[in-house]
Amino acid sequence: MLILMSRRHRLLAIFSLLVAGLLISGCASQVPVANITNENVQTVWPAPPEQPRIRYLGSLKTNNDISKNKKPNLRDKLLGKEQENQLLLKKPYGVHSDSNGRVFVADSANPGLIVFDLKQQSVSYWGETGLGRLSKPVAVTSDAQGNVYVSDVLEKRVVVFDTNGNYRDAYGGKKILESPAGLVFDDFSQRLYVVDVKKHQVLVFDKQGKVQFTIGERGQDTGKFNFPTNLAMDGSGQLYVADTMNFRVQVFNMDGIFVNSFGKNGNGPGDFSRLKGIGVDTEGHIYAVDAAFNNFQVLNQQGQLMIAVGRSGIDPGGFYLPAGIHVDKKNHIFVADQFNQRIQMFEYLAE
Repeated sequence: MLILMSRRHRLLAIFSLLVAGLLISGCASQVPVANITNENVQTVWPAPPEQPRIRYLGSLKTNNDISKNKKPNLRDKLLGKEQENQLLLKKPYGVHSDSNGRVFVADSANPGLIVFDLKQQSVSYWGETGLGRLSKPVAVTSDAQGNVYVSDVLEKRVVVFDTNGNYRDAYGGKKILESPAGLVFDDFSQRLYVVDVKKHQVLVFDKQGKVQFTIGERGQDTGKFNFPTNLAMDGSGQLYVADTMNFRVQVFNMDGIFVNSFGKNGNGPGDFSRLKGIGVDTEGHIYAVDAAFNNFQVLNQQGQLMIAVGRSGIDPGGFYLPAGIHVDKKNHIFVADQFNQRIQMFEYLAE
């Protein structure tokens, strides 16, 4: 009887290893592809047999997520591989990627900007010390020259780093900003747009850090805001504002002139409950993260729902209070999955 049980256990172990190997395998991509351990996990949206439009690519959470093929060095041999699998993210809120394959994460529980370099397969920290020290970073963006802008809600300013992470400048301060959050840089006008949550407005800075003009004030009418949180800009210079407590997205031109708005409080298609991150792809589709729904919705320019991606959970496409989102020029989608302590990565599949 003991011999039979031992053989059975060996067979089960071999079968488990074979299944795990099949589930982990996947196609190569420009960004890391995470291991998938649940055979029922959905990795494209909509599900087959519908034509897929969004595909899951992977996640960033630890050192190991961008160094899967890294050979052990002397440090690894002495200290053990657990050093390589160190948890980096605690409460990621803002995320941004640049053309050099770097993913910047503003983690509100980490003093400093976390930089995942996907090409170099390395991780670095900016703004830990010195004039550019970050206390509570919440959002991040960059310009065409490689300068990186980070909003710090505790210091009430936006810190500017050069492409190598060296401190360059700081905009705002306590006399100008009260609660800076989402931000976006427009390379055409050379302006930095910063949303101030408690001032209920968007402040527009020139390249020298001076306020050129502001957009909005508190209210429910067109062009007014109620605790706005995040920003995005499309290729034509249209500015999209997540007007969170008015449960809508408002659209302006680059000079702050109102263009359009859509959305309302509810749980139907295209409705919002706790609107957070906002992004736009190269085809003009709008991506809106909702922390209450634990998903992001993809909408057309009229605000009509095209597809919803995600649900509560920890598997690929599962979210727990997601926040910021960024869609890059290659239509890669990065979502800050706050309480799952990770960045999830997707891509839009054009027709």
